[in-house]
Amino acid sequence: MNNHKKMSDPYSTACCAGNLHGGPIDADTLLATPLPPVRWLIPGLLPAGLSLLAGASKAGKSWLCLWLCLRLAQGGSVWNRPVQPQTVLYLCLEDTLARVQARLFRLADLTVPSRLYFQTQCGGIGAGLELQIGRFLGQHPETGLVVIDTLQKVRTAQPNTGAYAADYQDMTALKALADRHNIGLLLVHHLRKQGAADPFQQISGSNGLMGAADTIWLLQRPRMSDTARLLVTGRDMDSCTLHLQAEDCVWRLLEEESAEEQAEKAIPAYLRQAAEFVRRAGCWQGTATELLAAAGITGVQPTQFARKLAEHYYPVFAAQGIRYESRRTAAARQMRFWCDGNDDDDSADLVSHIPQTSSSPSSLSQGGAEMSPGNEHGLCVAKRQPFAAAGDAAGTGSAPNPRSRVGAEEQLPIGQLLAHRPNPLCPGEGTA
Repeated sequence: MNNHKKMSDPYSTACCAGNLHGGPIDADTLLATPLPPVRWLIPGLLPAGLSLLAGASKAGKSWLCLWLCLRLAQGGSVWNRPVQPQTVLYLCLEDTLARVQARLFRLADLTVPSRLYFQTQCGGIGAGLELQIGRFLGQHPETGLVVIDTLQKVRTAQPNTGAYAADYQDMTALKALADRHNIGLLLVHHLRKQGAADPFQQISGSNGLMGAADTIWLLQRPRMSDTARLLVTGRDMDSCTLHLQAEDCVWRLLEEESAEEQAEKAIPAYLRQAAEFVRRAGCWQGTATELLAAAGITGVQPTQFARKLAEHYYPVFAAQGIRYESRRTAAARQMRFWCDGNDDDDSADLVSHIPQTSSSPSSLSQGGAEMSPGNEHGLCVAKRQPFAAAGDAAGTGSAPNPRSRVGAEEQLPIGQLLAHRPNPLCPGEGTA
């Protein structure tokens, strides 16, 4: 009778299909089988599974963990997110009970939750840790979170094993424990002293640590500062950044940014200023130095501008229908922009970097006719007249007509795909 009930349960059906035990499951059965959703301990920030909290030494990680344990055991809210009361086990392996008590006096109200448990000693991974946690979960099946502070305290030496293999093996064992009981297992870890372009590459150890974890929290706090950033990323969530401030030993939320908002903030303001200048002009040609002068942009190096232009071209220029191509000449790299707002072709393939075809000094031509040399503010392609500085009458008048004729040459087919028209910088060549 009990076996029949287990077989009729959707979750058990999936188990019997083999997938949850590592065996294959066909797509039709998977799509037809209801599976439980992700269990969120903190909605949008901390799901069940294996999580890693990394930060520099003495950055406030243990204070953060203790406060989170209190909030989850009490229920209420964490950083404007509702949380349900649940049993929490905090393995504070670098502390004494006296230190934990002193911190509780500072963090807790007159009453403390009975669902919060502490332990200062335990076995290592594969040496009793899993058995001890499993025994606690058997006694407290309502447990939602287990914190191990720190990861290194439960790791055992593995001779003749590479760093990546050892890291991944330990993390896999802990992840299996978390997944088997559908709990959150939060590991506290340190950062290496060397900096890195990617903040997550500062996590001490190999990529096996981050690769095996479901969720990563990275606490960035300047030394002696009361503010910090918490970078959050994971398999079950959108990446975000929390701006925190330490107040009475509690990390309080100041601001939260989504990944899209972070990407938007990463775009320099001078790129939008340059795009607005080109949009008003209709089309423009010259060097990066000339463009900066024409648009009235100061304090930016031409090479810096060119690199940021390549990095953020699509969200800034292409989004406004501004096309761009460039070519390296013997003198400098020439840039050319034009707008195609009246074009019916909405192709996103807007950029063409044209290889150098001649080592002679640049004499840019359109259909074989030599173009005007311009001045320090670049050249208006449509009018074939030098630009005035930003704010001058010549530079702020009506935008040139991109379809005007250039001398006796054929009308410039602005608005067509680069691959469908002659290359204006290299006569006789296409831009495909």
